Amino acid sequence: MMGVIKVNHFWIPMPDGARLGARLWLPNGKQSYPAILEYIPYRKDDYTVKRDSNTIAHFAKHGYACVRVDMRGSGSSDGVKYDEYTDQEIDDGVAVIDWIASQSWCNGKVGTMGISWGGITGMQLAQRSPEALKTIITLGSSDQRYYDDGGYYMGCMVGQTLGWGAIMFGFNSRPPDPELVGDNWKILWLERLEKTPHYLERWLKHQHNDEYWLNNSVDVNHSMIKIPVYVISGHADCWPNTVARLLQNLKVPIRGLQGAWCHRYPHLGIPGPTVDFLSDAVRWFDHWLKEKETGIMDEAKYQVFLQDSVKPKTYYDNRPGRWIGLSSWPSEQVETKCFYLNQGSLSIKKIPNQAMKILSPQTVGQFSGEYMPWFASGVAEELPGNQNIEDSGSLVFNTETLELPLEILGNAALTLHLSSDQPQGLVAVRLCDLWPDGSSTLITRGILNLSQRNGKSNPEAMIPGEVVEVMVELNHTAYVVPKGHKLRLAVSTSYWPIVWPAPTNTCLTIYSGLSLLKLPVLGKNATTEALTDFSKNTLVEEEPTTTMREASHNRKFSFNTKQNVNVIEVKADNGKMKIKESGMEMGSKSLYRFSIGESDPLSAIAEYEWEWEYGRGTWQTKTHTYTRITSDLNHFYLYAVLIAWENNKQVFKKVWDEKFKRDHF
Repeated sequence: MMGVIKVNHFWIPMPDGARLGARLWLPNGKQSYPAILEYIPYRKDDYTVKRDSNTIAHFAKHGYACVRVDMRGSGSSDGVKYDEYTDQEIDDGVAVIDWIASQSWCNGKVGTMGISWGGITGMQLAQRSPEALKTIITLGSSDQRYYDDGGYYMGCMVGQTLGWGAIMFGFNSRPPDPELVGDNWKILWLERLEKTPHYLERWLKHQHNDEYWLNNSVDVNHSMIKIPVYVISGHADCWPNTVARLLQNLKVPIRGLQGAWCHRYPHLGIPGPTVDFLSDAVRWFDHWLKEKETGIMDEAKYQVFLQDSVKPKTYYDNRPGRWIGLSSWPSEQVETKCFYLNQGSLSIKKIPNQAMKILSPQTVGQFSGEYMPWFASGVAEELPGNQNIEDSGSLVFNTETLELPLEILGNAALTLHLSSDQPQGLVAVRLCDLWPDGSSTLITRGILNLSQRNGKSNPEAMIPGEVVEVMVELNHTAYVVPKGHKLRLAVSTSYWPIVWPAPTNTCLTIYSGLSLLKLPVLGKNATTEALTDFSKNTLVEEEPTTTMREASHNRKFSFNTKQNVNVIEVKADNGKMKIKESGMEMGSKSLYRFSIGESDPLSAIAEYEWEWEYGRGTWQTKTHTYTRITSDLNHFYLYAVLIAWENNKQVFKKVWDEKFKRDHF
């Protein structure tokens, strides 16, 4: 491996005169190298400094110029961050790639790698086709902005992912570093505090898949991506569908990897098993940026971890299972097994039409876990727990005790013939692994806003009493329900706090005759293609930070007798650390609170608080953000407060108090 030269901060000029802050790791040699870019809004100088030193920097030891760039309006870069995935953001990214390719230390070839926002941006940049961009690695990302990005999970107005707007509200409040920006730092900070919108303002104005969401949504035109793609995600991630969708829709050299992980890099994966992803990524980049024969394209195109059955827990260090390799996706190795809905049972035989009613308590969903588990504070209760309580508020359908294992791989789909007694409603569907002792482990789930049954762009209210056919697609998964267990299908009319409740207590009637579960399963004679040897994870961690305060995380369930509501409170001290090289001290705390009455959908309240501390010596800053969402029959209400302090003196305060018409939600 090569020695590495670090440049902690420099400026990349944009065509309009703005500057983006960047960090560089360069092989200690005299030649030019291919470059690898990670382009995100998460502050290269403090918030991601520890992670960057163990991920993007790794490639410099293997002959790559590695560049981390803060997007406009974030960190040490100029400007204000007005929204996600804007044309300006992608234009800047193209300019960054062009600038990198023109540097003496770059040979003109660039690849991108990023997780989450960075993974999405990599795909968006690929669609712009800058000449120097030759390949991308996209992890934990989505190609559909509306359907399963931060705003409208599965087309539903959500409680927990409203929190993404609240998180960015807090993130965007943080000050630039005076040692990098100079004396102008406070002017820039106050400008950002004043001009940066609360992203929920825009999201609540666009409640359907309109031009706002379609703009820069990758799935609008997959064919615009014309370079090789390596796509990666985990079964516990909030975006488990992207790997399969890109494998199916991209017509370029492509490889897919899907483990048990949540929203994390595979070499840092929770739940494990982790894999030596960085070595694998070097092989990918060597193949496409250095034209080395690494053998990576001779291995299975889609490598997926088939999870074994586990008892329900809110945290796992590791999940048992096995890796399988498929030559394509969709795969001929996968068959469809059909189950009809009967009173309480899933049957392989069609049965006479029966009417089954369901009106769930509004509290169904409280054991759903986090929408986006990522264990930022270490061990925490972020995965779905025992589903028994959820099942008790749902219509459940069980198979007979299995005489052979069911090896599920893909997206299950449930067709329902149903009627509603109200114009608005939702249906939440869960597949569970039912143990002989009655424990219920969540396998996967799907949700449908019934007004979007014919599409997410043109909603149609339900006509009370009219029977309609709807289809609910469940998230992609890979899971073995073993012999001796049962497969359970659970259907509910609520799923709080992941989904904001319908405005009324909506009762659905489900008709069994034509209601059908289609389950993708591995065939009896399925064969496996050549797998990558992921047996070793040789990550050597650098420690660019020192811990000043340990992180902690607590999830609490309670009942407020005065207000007659159930309360979920998720409290996190994300710790405090000091950056060794810069001396910057950074810490944060957060509190999420979700309240709802068991039979009152209009009692729903989602609250989010964030506190950020940044300082060095005599310079100390703090920001506090509070976001609250409530609703009545016709409107959503957004109330938010942003306060900033410098050296314990308040320097800024702003209040948002707005309402938005409920549009088929």
